[in-house]
Amino acid sequence: MKPVRIAVVGAGAVGLSTALCIQDRIRNCDVHIIAEKFSPSTTSDGSAGLWTPFLVPQDQIDIVTRWSMDTYRYLLGLFRSETAYRDGVQLISGFNFCQEVKTDPPWCKDVIGFRRLEEEELQDYPGKEFGIFYTAFTLDVPSLLSSYMRTFRDRGGFVIPKKLKSLQEVKAPWIKHFYIDIDRNNDVTYILPGIETVVLGGTAQDGDWNTEDDQADIDGIMERCLKVMPSLKDSKRQGAWAGLRPYRESVRLEIDRDTDNSKAKIVHNYGHGGAGLTIFWGCANDAAALVVDLVNSRKSKI
Repeated sequence: MKPVRIAVVGAGAVGLSTALCIQDRIRNCDVHIIAEKFSPSTTSDGSAGLWTPFLVPQDQIDIVTRWSMDTYRYLLGLFRSETAYRDGVQLISGFNFCQEVKTDPPWCKDVIGFRRLEEEELQDYPGKEFGIFYTAFTLDVPSLLSSYMRTFRDRGGFVIPKKLKSLQEVKAPWIKHFYIDIDRNNDVTYILPGIETVVLGGTAQDGDWNTEDDQADIDGIMERCLKVMPSLKDSKRQGAWAGLRPYRESVRLEIDRDTDNSKAKIVHNYGHGGAGLTIFWGCANDAAALVVDLVNSRKSKI
C-alpha cells in the first residue's frame, strides 16, 4: 500500500511536534514540513521557553488545562531522560504574580510544589497583591527544535523551504491526502535576551505587525522588570528580538469540515499565542489523533 502523504505547514515547536506525533501514530506515511523559516529563525526560537499557561480563554479552560498538563508531563519525562541536556529541558522554580487576587489555577494540584505566596513574601514586591510559587520547565528552544528535526529526518521526514501566502498553494503532486495548518501570525512580542540565563519580556500587542525593535517597548520592559529585580539596573543588554506571536481568541484545533471531499483534508492547529510552549505537545497529540481519524475514514471508503 502506498504511504499516506501529509504536509505540515510550519516548523516551530507546534509544527515539529505535530509532525513527530503523526510519525509516531501512522507508520506508513510520508510527512513533509513546509515552512518559510526554520530554527533558529522561528518565533519559537525567540521565546523565553517557559511553561506557564498564558491568556487562557474561559471557554477553553478545560481543554487548555489538559493540553498544558499533557505537555508538563511530557517535559517531565524528557527532563528525567538521558537526552534532557540535548533537548534543552530544565526544571525551574519561581514566583508568578498577579495584580489582583485570583483563585488558584485549575492545574495547581498537578504541578510540583504549588503554593500561594505569604503576605510577608508579597511585601518584597510592591504592587503585587497575589502570587503563586511552583516548579515547571524552561526550554532552550533552539536545542529542542534541533533535536526534533534530527528525529524527524531520521524517520524519513522531508523538509521544503517555501513561503506560502495561503493554504491553497499546497498543491504539489505529492500532497494528495491531508495537511496540517500550523503557521498563522497575528500578534507581536518582544523578548530581550540578557546574559545567557536572563530573558526580559515581553509584550502582547493585538494587531501590531511590527517586527523591528521598538525602544519604547524595550524601555517599558526594563522599567517593569527593575521594579521586581532592581539588581538588573547595571546589567549589560546583549541584544533585542521582536517577532510575531500567533494568537487568536481561542486555539483552533479541528478538522476543517468546509473543504471539498475531493481535496486534501485540513487539520487546523494554530492560535496558541504566548502559551505555545506550554501546550504544544498536548495540541500535537490531539492534531495527530485527528489525522489518524481522517486516514482511517478514508481507508474505510476504499
